[in-house]
Amino acid sequence: MDWFGLIKGTVFGEPPRYVHKTKEAGMTEIPKPTVFSWLWSAPTVLFTSPNGVWAGISMFMYWACPYDTTVMSVAASSPLSIGFFIERLPIWMGLVLGYTSFWHTSLYWFDMASRPFVRGRTYSLDKLFHNMAWTTSGIVIWTGFENIMCYLWATGRLAYISDWDSFNTSVGFLKLVVALMAVPVWRSVHFYFAHRFLHYGPMYQQVHSLHHRNTDVEPFSGLCMHPVEHLYYFACILPNLLFVCSPFALMWNGVHLLLSPAASHSGYEDHFQSDAFHYFHHRYFECNYAGTDAAFMDIFFGTFKGKFTEEEPKPREDAKSSLKIMPTTEFIGYLVGSVACVASGIPLVVGFGPVVLATVLWFFGSGRGVQPVKMGVLANLLHLGMGTLFCSVPIAYMSWLLAGSS
Repeated sequence: MDWFGLIKGTVFGEPPRYVHKTKEAGMTEIPKPTVFSWLWSAPTVLFTSPNGVWAGISMFMYWACPYDTTVMSVAASSPLSIGFFIERLPIWMGLVLGYTSFWHTSLYWFDMASRPFVRGRTYSLDKLFHNMAWTTSGIVIWTGFENIMCYLWATGRLAYISDWDSFNTSVGFLKLVVALMAVPVWRSVHFYFAHRFLHYGPMYQQVHSLHHRNTDVEPFSGLCMHPVEHLYYFACILPNLLFVCSPFALMWNGVHLLLSPAASHSGYEDHFQSDAFHYFHHRYFECNYAGTDAAFMDIFFGTFKGKFTEEEPKPREDAKSSLKIMPTTEFIGYLVGSVACVASGIPLVVGFGPVVLATVLWFFGSGRGVQPVKMGVLANLLHLGMGTLFCSVPIAYMSWLLAGSS
C-alpha cells in the first residue's frame, strides 16, 4: 500500500502505479474508476491518498491557531473585521504561499521531478506572478469566509459543537471523526458540480476563463481564480452551514480547498499527488471535470479523457497568464458589478447576482462566442441545477444568516 499517496514512500521521482515508465508522461491511459471503487475507498481515504497529509496539517492548524468564537472575540464585532484579518490572514498567507512555493520551486527551480507532461516549455516569471496575484486574492477571500463563519458562531446565529464536547463526549467526538472522513468525499462531489457550473457559457466567459489562462499548469495556477470563482469554490463549506458540527470541520475544509490544488496543477507526472487527469482538462478544455478519484462522473457523461491525443505534445503559450495584459472594460465592469452584488447584502442578489450579470453580458457583451459544454439539454440542465444548488444557494443562505433572519 502507498500510504498517504506516497508512491513507494517517495515525494518525488515516482509516477502513479498505473504509469508505464517506458512511455512519455501522459501517454499511459488512466484507469477508469467506478462509483463502487470510489465508495469502497472512501473509509480509508485518509490513509491511502494525499488527504491524510492535509488532514494532519489541518489538525495541527486547529491546535496551533484555534478559532475564537466567544462573544468577546474580534470576529463577534463584525462579519468582516480588520482585527480578524490581522489575526488570521498572515497564517493562511504563510501556509498557502509556503506550501505552493515548495511545489513550484522543487519542480521548476530544483528539477526534483523528471517527467513533465510537455517538454521544452518556456519558464515565465510573468506567468508565475500573475498566478500568485490571483492566488493571494483567493486567500484574502477565504479569510473573509472564516470571519463570517466565526461571526455567525460567536453571535449565536449558527450553532456549533464546542471543543469541549468534541473531545469529551462520545457524540461530539463521533461527529468530529465523521467530519474528518467526510470532507474529502464531499469535496469530490462539490468540485465536480461547481466545476461544471463554471463551464456554463456565461460563467466561463466572465469567470472561469481566468483559471484557464493556464493551458500548461504550474502549482500556483491551482488557486489562480477570478474572485467570483473563489466565492463559489469556497461555497464548499455548505455542510458547515447546514449541520451542527465542530469548527474543526471548517478548518479541515479550508485546508483542503487551499492546499489540494497545488501539486495537482504541477505540470509533472512523477511526484506525490501528480494529476494527469486534471492536466488534460486544462489542455483540452471539454473533458475531465471531476477530480481523479470521482472520474466515474466524467465516464457517465462522456467527458472522460485518459491520455494525450497527440503523439508528441508541443508546448502552448499561456499568453493570457500575464500581468502585462491590461484587463478589458468588460472584465472590470463585471468584477465591479459582482462586488456590488455581494456588498448589497440582499441574499438572492449576493448568491445569484454574479450569475445573472454574467448571463446578461453573455447576450449583450462579447461572450456569445464561448459555447457551453457540448451535451444534451437534460444533462446541461442537470448540471446547471446542481451547480446552482452547490454554489449560489450556499452563498445566498450565508447572506441570509448574516441578515439575522435565522
